Amino acid sequence: MREQFKGVVLVILLGLFALAGALIPGTQIAYAHEISIALTLIAVALGYRIYRHGIRSLLHKNITAQLFATIAIFISVIAGLLIPSASATGTAEAVGYLTASAIVAFIILAGMTLEDYIIHRTRGALETLIKMSPKTARVRRDGEEVQVPIDEVKKGEIVLVKPGDNIPVDGTVLSGHSAVNQATITGESIPIEKTVGDRTFAGTLNENGALEIKVEKTAEDTTLAHLIQLVEEAQEKKAPIQNIADRFTTYFLPIMAVLSSSVFIASYFTLGFEVALARTVTVLLVACPCALSIAVPVAVAATIGNASMNAIIIKGGTHIEKLKDVTLVAFDKTGTLTIGEPRVVEVKTFGNYSEADTMKYAAIAEKFSEHPLSKAIIAKATEMNLKIPDPTDFKTIPGQGVDAHFGNKHILIGRKMTETMISVEANQLMSKVENEGKTAIPVALDKNVIGIIVVADTVRKNSLEAIQRLKRLGVKTAMLTGDNVRTAKSIAEQVGVDEYHAELLPEQKVAYIGELKKGNVVAMVGDGVNDAPALANSDVGFAMGAAGSDVAIETADVALLGDDLTKVEYAISLSRKAFNRMKGNIVYAFIWNIVALSLAAFGILNPVLAVVLAEAGCISVVINSALLLLSKPKPLSKIKG
Repeated sequence: MREQFKGVVLVILLGLFALAGALIPGTQIAYAHEISIALTLIAVALGYRIYRHGIRSLLHKNITAQLFATIAIFISVIAGLLIPSASATGTAEAVGYLTASAIVAFIILAGMTLEDYIIHRTRGALETLIKMSPKTARVRRDGEEVQVPIDEVKKGEIVLVKPGDNIPVDGTVLSGHSAVNQATITGESIPIEKTVGDRTFAGTLNENGALEIKVEKTAEDTTLAHLIQLVEEAQEKKAPIQNIADRFTTYFLPIMAVLSSSVFIASYFTLGFEVALARTVTVLLVACPCALSIAVPVAVAATIGNASMNAIIIKGGTHIEKLKDVTLVAFDKTGTLTIGEPRVVEVKTFGNYSEADTMKYAAIAEKFSEHPLSKAIIAKATEMNLKIPDPTDFKTIPGQGVDAHFGNKHILIGRKMTETMISVEANQLMSKVENEGKTAIPVALDKNVIGIIVVADTVRKNSLEAIQRLKRLGVKTAMLTGDNVRTAKSIAEQVGVDEYHAELLPEQKVAYIGELKKGNVVAMVGDGVNDAPALANSDVGFAMGAAGSDVAIETADVALLGDDLTKVEYAISLSRKAFNRMKGNIVYAFIWNIVALSLAAFGILNPVLAVVLAEAGCISVVINSALLLLSKPKPLSKIKG
């Protein structure tokens, strides 16, 4: 913002000098003409930013608005000094060359300042990320708490975070309990409870409890640092459509040299030297590819900024163009459409036993087991606030189940352990559950089956909506999984994908991506680790839940920082909107330049009006692109393909 402030001050000074230079010749002041020349030359000199940009672009063989402005202002000043009484046009509204050059410098600098400010606003998301990164950390060293610069914090050290402070490091909670707002990293609106063993991210807000955190990543390696770097790099990467504008501006200078020479020669032989010079200067001032050159870059910056504010990292303009063409999205199942871990979803009971009884005895038997299904049972019992005493003895029989005792009670867990005790009713229920792709775990107490615990990898709460959003957008969906056919079918029916393919190895997923790409532009959504080959071989790879996973962020073209699958549709919709805005900007800028050049060549514009018209074109393109920052996800009912 400091540069924008300097620009505003310079514009005001420049405007005052230009105005003074224009007014003095009409007053009765001694040496008025000389004072006017001095003031206007000062005004022209204050536009040094324009000339610096112009000369720099010439040295780098780039064609910019500032280069044309520098040439035109230079010619105006020379003409004004050599022909002080010369008029800037052949019309009655003549403006002196020196005054015109000062006003031209003022208008261009004002336009540059406004453009810089708007472009700065398109990078607001990046600025927010940078501001969220703490500059210091409170570290425990030699038994004392010391405040040190974040760059000096070492891996393995203990960082203390008070309520209301931003967490300075990626690490693991050693002690304490708090709610942490992770919106800047994952996009989650609700604070997440953090306790011993939980991971933390730099830049997130510790809301209400003190935490001691063991540092796992130094400042330059944190998730936040990676995100800042990715957004910076993405905003610099060109979209392929930018090549159209680049090719045009490459040939623009020679064309303008021919045009301005033709205008001078034609006007010189018909209307005289002064008019010829005025029209040539006007053509040079209006011959500015500014609007065309920024038509795409500002739209790309605004799109990436908007996406990052919605916890989506799009890694450059190339991926924006690919995203807008996506016709089919393939999803991994485990950990993407589903939570990715088994959970107890239902408890069926028999006789006089309750859900609590069934869960209590199952949890006692499974208390010391390391099996993933055991953890699901323990988690459910804990959620039900059940006390889980230790079993008197227990043994796990691989492939069969658990045999345990609690006091004088004999507990058996597992289908094979209880197969002689299962009633017809229980057997039918288990078959029904397993046909739905779920796991049925019978629980027997003293040789009587008292209940069946149903365990499944549950569908994420927003998976169904995510698929519905894509369908309303006109995008087909598929699910690729290594799981069995029954489970795959059950999940596919729950979320509503158009097709599913089960029992696939990673290399088979890659082969299916290849098949799907025949006639489709395919995006693949996965966790970025086991799905890395499929992500890499799709047209656009989405890594989901990428916060904290360097592999996921590096693998994907688009990284979803949280677990909200509805962001896939928004990324595609935003890219389509952005691309249409880019195309519109290019067409608009091209037409604007043609009209302005025609008016200048025929003497309808004087130099000041020429610059006003040129800057208006640039600013309108910038504003049109910056409006992408205001885009928001639509409600499901309003999404259209």
